[in-house]
Amino acid sequence: MSNAFSNIKPHPASKLRLIIPKTLLSVSADAKTVKGEKAGYLTGILYLAPGTLAGVGNMCVHASHGCAMSCLWAAGRAAMFKAINKSRVMKTRFLHDERDAFIALLLKDIAKLVRKANRLGLTPALRLNGTSDLPVENLFRKVFETYPTLQTYDYTKSIKRALAWAKGDMPKNYHLTFSLSETNRAQAALALRAGVNVAAVANGFQVGEQIPFEGLNVETVDGDKSDLRFLDDPTWQSGLGKFVLLKAKGPAKKDKTGFVIHK
Repeated sequence: MSNAFSNIKPHPASKLRLIIPKTLLSVSADAKTVKGEKAGYLTGILYLAPGTLAGVGNMCVHASHGCAMSCLWAAGRAAMFKAINKSRVMKTRFLHDERDAFIALLLKDIAKLVRKANRLGLTPALRLNGTSDLPVENLFRKVFETYPTLQTYDYTKSIKRALAWAKGDMPKNYHLTFSLSETNRAQAALALRAGVNVAAVANGFQVGEQIPFEGLNVETVDGDKSDLRFLDDPTWQSGLGKFVLLKAKGPAKKDKTGFVIHK
């Protein structure tokens, strides 16, 4: 598989001395998860450096060119504060170089998340692929073993992982949403037919309308209302998943690859 990040230089922090992070999870640090707090959930997100930007392998092996060009790595607070992406590079290198220590710190952070949620009267939730697409059900197996009831969720462009989730071959507390790109329409249709919701960066569509897609009429839900994808019920009556509509943000606003779908 070609590397969608091959024309993107590694982040300068990939060449610096490794600084061990003090924390790994981001909590109440972005607008979308703060919206989730109004719905009663406190979300912790693990943000790594996407693709090959950390210089230690590819964190997003299924990414398309459009995905790489539109990556949220360059949107939101990360676009304003250079220290954020430097931190994400260090976290990714820490995972690569000292996995056991990384997982120990991750478990410590999750415990803090759970305690904070309890103090606030909220339900804790965890997203392990904030800006990556790793098989966390295997990579962080100890997390699922330690917290078997903690609501955990992610987006993925791996059709293998999406279909495994649809068949119930993932941890019971893990929810997956497939992500549409300009190169995986056929795979997205497979996911929809299996009852998996598909996130689509889209312009011109109204939440609630049906979108014709690969011979299907797909219902839609608002993906920007919050990041709590596990609350997006599939269209079980028809057996199809739904499109989770997301507005183009950051570099995606200028996308010309077909990654953003238009009406």
